[in-house]
Amino acid sequence: MSVQALPTLRMTRKGFRTLTVTQAKLLLREPAALIWLVLPVAMVVIFGNIPAFQTAQKTLDGKSVIDVYVPTIAAMVPLFVAFTALPTTMASFREKGVLRRLSVSPVPAAGMLAALLAVVAAVAAVGVVLITSIGALAFDVQAPANLGTVFVAFLLGSTAVFALGLIVAALARTAGEASGLGVPLMVLNFFFSGLYFPVAQMPHVLQRIGEFVPFGAVMAAWAGTGSLWQHLAVLAAYTVIGSLVAARVFRWE
Repeated sequence: MSVQALPTLRMTRKGFRTLTVTQAKLLLREPAALIWLVLPVAMVVIFGNIPAFQTAQKTLDGKSVIDVYVPTIAAMVPLFVAFTALPTTMASFREKGVLRRLSVSPVPAAGMLAALLAVVAAVAAVGVVLITSIGALAFDVQAPANLGTVFVAFLLGSTAVFALGLIVAALARTAGEASGLGVPLMVLNFFFSGLYFPVAQMPHVLQRIGEFVPFGAVMAAWAGTGSLWQHLAVLAAYTVIGSLVAARVFRWE
């Protein structure tokens, strides 16, 4: 559905473009914006240059450490922006009274959320492509056999965590509160995506639980474990339900 087709939201295509550009400028002024990209890229380069991490291991189903960690590190970017950048930026606007002033303007809540979401989605996409490209080109990390499926899973995984981040963004009154709500969700997804130790080395019960956490489901789809339809259904459910809840509970103040 195009922005032009939403007259009830009072948002024109030009207005949405202007709002998105403004959101991008505000977001990229933050020093933390560099961390969201630099830290994951640095991790890939460091891991890829450790000889032991390039050797196939039985405990990782015959894969090397770098093979396992490239998708996990790529997942860090959408998780960073979904659970830190998105909610803290919106909460900061609310805390400073920016949203209160916008509430009496022609800018609708949905337009504000959509513009910010477009910016963080672009940042996440750039980060994922950059990290996976470095892994493939510099360290010979093999693409998964079901590449199309993994692409869909990563896309749905990103929309799922963005939807959860939007709920935090819609509710948090201050940047500190947004961080307090968003960071635990980020850490949970870090854990089940295998950042702290590989998913293949987790107890079976934790692997099963992880399939119902957004980026746990994405990693399962990447590895080809479990039921693909289940992983995609879980991610779609988070996306739809989270988006509806965020739109429902959004407040200007």
